[in-house]
Amino acid sequence: MKWIVYFALTIVVYIIIVAKLKVKIQREKVKEAYIFWNTLVFFLVFEFVFIESLFSNYLLHIFGLFLSFIYSISVYIYLKSLRKDVETIFYQLLEQSQGQISILTFMQATELPSHEAQDYLNQKLRELRGNRRSTRGNVYYEFSGWQNY
Repeated sequence: MKWIVYFALTIVVYIIIVAKLKVKIQREKVKEAYIFWNTLVFFLVFEFVFIESLFSNYLLHIFGLFLSFIYSISVYIYLKSLRKDVETIFYQLLEQSQGQISILTFMQATELPSHEAQDYLNQKLRELRGNRRSTRGNVYYEFSGWQNY
């Protein structure tokens, strides 16, 4: 009976953590610290359910720690999978900025390194026949015909 309670509580906690972090992932990069904190949360749920056996059956609690680690890894993998597609981000930025994208803005939104972001934008520059201009250390890519695509 306690296992059912444990799994029910764990599922509720899992859903709450994923829902809370799902919104955050669109703005920030997922960090490995989430694994630690999620492991701790799931382990606390496990300990809450099985507290009376803390000293009599320590292997059960080691198993709980292992299960908690697996749950938190799955949260981390799920959050990593939520990273938006670069193509989708590109067209969202185009729409938001009326056809002009800063290399810095694009790098922040996609979490790509500078050389990959530049390669991608240069490729799009050729595809959409745009212009590239530099101002005060920032490079802007202007796509005048972006609404046709």
